[in-house]
Amino acid sequence: MRAFTIAAIIAVLVVPAHAQMGHSKGGGGKLGQKSDEQIAAEQQKKKNEENTYKDALKKIPDQPVTQKDPWGNIR
Repeated sequence: MRAFTIAAIIAVLVVPAHAQMGHSKGGGGKLGQKSDEQIAAEQQKKKNEENTYKDALKKIPDQPVTQKDPWGNIR
């Protein structure tokens, strides 16, 4: 009886995991796979975002580095 219970528990745990695995033979389709055009479009979008970010950083003015002493007036 104990062996049957252990086998049943293992079967219950394995079946959902097996259903989630990608099957290379038949079925499954191309769910989640991207075409070459989609990959190229994402790379171009990422490159444009990086260029925009770098341009925005160049527009930030440099601030002079000064030593701040919050207790300076008390001493």
